[in-house]
Amino acid sequence: MLRFVLSIAACALLSTTVYGQTPATPAAPSQLEQSGLTAPTIASQGFTASADNVLVTQLLGQTVYSSVADDAEEIGTINDMVVTSGQGLSAVVIGVGGFLGVGTKDVAVDFSELQWSEREDGSRRWVLGATAETLAAAPAFIWGESEEATGEPALTPEEEEEQLVDGDPNAIPVDPALTTDQPEVQGGSSAVDRTGFSEFDETGLTAEELRGIGVYGINDQLIGSIGDVVANQDGSFDVVIVDVGGFLGLGAKPVAVGFDNLVFSADTLGNRYLFLNTTREQLESQPAYDPQTYASQRESQRMVITP
Repeated sequence: MLRFVLSIAACALLSTTVYGQTPATPAAPSQLEQSGLTAPTIASQGFTASADNVLVTQLLGQTVYSSVADDAEEIGTINDMVVTSGQGLSAVVIGVGGFLGVGTKDVAVDFSELQWSEREDGSRRWVLGATAETLAAAPAFIWGESEEATGEPALTPEEEEEQLVDGDPNAIPVDPALTTDQPEVQGGSSAVDRTGFSEFDETGLTAEELRGIGVYGINDQLIGSIGDVVANQDGSFDVVIVDVGGFLGLGAKPVAVGFDNLVFSADTLGNRYLFLNTTREQLESQPAYDPQTYASQRESQRMVITP
């Protein structure tokens, strides 16, 4: 759970009395000013949901089908989700096979491959263009801290309770090696394994199909995702807007990357990837894409990738 701590700044109101005049009464600070928030923020203005937003409750435990047809195959159930810093929701973990949860195999699927599709009767369901057999043959998703990876079973509620300490936890010395204050991992993620990947012709993709594709840099590490696409007057694509940095999709910097020399690949499940011959730091050092000024400042805002 993310906890946002709002600091309330105390403002000292100073007034100077001028002889012969009545001192002006300063205006009372607004509620927003008293809270210390700076507009505009989600916390100060509220959040307005759009058609592209999805609640977690619309994902967890939901059944995934092969199509919207009445006889569509039930592929599996969404058991978990993977959130990537700077990208947001990047993958869903679908349980396939088994019976009543026993013998189920977890497989990670790119979230952009899922479609919240409407049926003829107006109802909706999650649709994935694959079959249960295809997912069952895919590599199993194993979380790095899971029992399958560490060989150690998870703590029981009783064992977790035994580790609780009475009193002020800040009064107990903490081993620096056990804190999160470790050197930052460059790139923010482990390198993707390109085994079985193949390049494909991206010219047939639509702007909607390009949005959400993960962007990987030198050493095949995730550095961002395609947030938007800018087209030329003839309909061809000029640039892709790569969202780099930020956290959970907030505060990401949009960078315009020329559509020239881009290398797109796909894995055996059809998940798409964009590989760039650059680093996260080089992207972040570029001028931010501004849709209002891009036409007049195209040369400075447009980053061209060399093969």
